[in-house]
Amino acid sequence: MAMNIKNAEVERLARDVATLSGESKTQAVRRALEERKRRLASGGQPDRRGVRLLRFLDREVWPLLPRKARGRPLSRAQVDAILGFGPEGV
Repeated sequence: MAMNIKNAEVERLARDVATLSGESKTQAVRRALEERKRRLASGGQPDRRGVRLLRFLDREVWPLLPRKARGRPLSRAQVDAILGFGPEGV
C-alpha cells in the first residue's frame, strides 16, 4: 500500500536518514517506525525512565553518600582512581 508524504520536513528527515544509513527511504522509514514501536511497546519512554532513575538515585544512592560529599565535583585524581588510571596508564 502506498504512502504519500506531504510534509517537507518529514521528507527531508527520511532522505537524510536514508543517506546516512545507506538504505532506501522506504527502508529507513520502516526501520525508524519499527524501533519507535518497540520502544513504546516496552514502556521504555525516556520521560518515564528518567523519572524512575531520579527516584532510584534519591532513594537508594544519594543516602549512601556522606552529606558533605553530595553535590561536590570529583577531583581529577579521584576520577582517574575510579577509572583505574595511574602514572603508567590503565
